[in-house]
Amino acid sequence: MKKVSVLVLAITAFMFSCNQSSNKEVKEAKENLTEAKTELKDAETNEREASKAKETAEWNNFKNEADSSIATMENDLKKLEAKIEKAGKKDKQKLKADYDKAKADVVAMKEKLHKRSVEFDNDIKSFDKNVSEKNQSFKREFKHDMDELGKSFEDLFKDNVK
Repeated sequence: MKKVSVLVLAITAFMFSCNQSSNKEVKEAKENLTEAKTELKDAETNEREASKAKETAEWNNFKNEADSSIATMENDLKKLEAKIEKAGKKDKQKLKADYDKAKADVVAMKEKLHKRSVEFDNDIKSFDKNVSEKNQSFKREFKHDMDELGKSFEDLFKDNVK
């Protein structure tokens, strides 16, 4: 019976020591998991901030280019206005109508850019992937509209050269 008691005691001691090392490993694994989750969260935050900064820089660059194009068109309108004053009565009325339409188009583009700029400022605060897609779509559409407006300006000045 002594041998059995010693054997039971030895097995119990062995199981108890295994259980302690097992608990240690579980505790370490939980700590590692917590650290990994924290690192992942930090990495996601850093990626989000980097994406946000990149999108903001791209938007500012686009907006500056668009503002520059609009300013150039406004200068062209001033030149056209001066030519209208020098034109004869017959051409003056047609040129004035063309001028008014072109000026309205430039103002509309300016307002469209301003509206999107305000939207962008709101979107960037709650940044997600849709902001980038929305910006790309707006940029394509705006660039297309500006190109069309630029072509109409070229035609306007060609007609004026007569």
